[in-house]
Parts: sequence; structure tokens; C-alpha cells
Amino acid sequence: MSKVFKVCYEKEWESVKNNAFFEGSEIDQSDGFIHFSTSKQLKGTLEKYFARKNHLYLLEVNTDELELVWELSRNNQLFPHLYKPLPLSAIKKIHRIFMDINGNHIIPEDVYND
Repeated sequence: MSKVFKVCYEKEWESVKNNAFFEGSEIDQSDGFIHFSTSKQLKGTLEKYFARKNHLYLLEVNTDELELVWELSRNNQLFPHLYKPLPLSAIKKIHRIFMDINGNHIIPEDVYND
């Protein structure tokens, strides 16, 4: 199983968790695609877009049946994007993201296990 990760706010997840699809966050809808990160890109994504934000979820997504487009983005890296709604059936695990006392996000250890 190949996987990517989607960071979203708790309220976003709570509003769609019983639906068949996730249309993405506000920025995804504005950009026209759902933004994902690999496990190696996740720390940078959290630092750039979610600094000092809490009430976050990390959706672990199985990419085997998704039509991802890998596009050049931050730091000349290829990032996975999905140009259609995300089927919730592709979400294999949901992690809470907590912060330490310094305001840094704590990424769950098993995110890095393939």
C-alpha cells in the first residue's frame, strides 16, 4: 500500500466523516485540488501552513486506487494532488496531531512506518 497524508482541522473532518467523499479543505477547494504530503514532506507542510495551529487531524490515505498527480511545488519537490473528491474509503487511519509545550506539532511515530 502506498500512502500520502492530508492535514485538516478537526471541524473539517467532523463535518464529513460520515459522508462518502471529502471535497477538501477551504484551500483545496480554492485551488481546485486536494493537497497531500508524503511522510517526508509532512513536517514542512505543518510548519508552513499550520504553525501553532491545533485541533488538527492527519488522514492517512491509501493511494492505490487514486489518480494522484505529482506536481512541482514547495522547494522544487513533487507533491501529490487529487483533482477529484477523496473517497473516505481510501482513508486507512486517522491520527490526532498534538503540540508540544513549544508549539511544535508531534507527528505520530507510525506515520513513518511503511
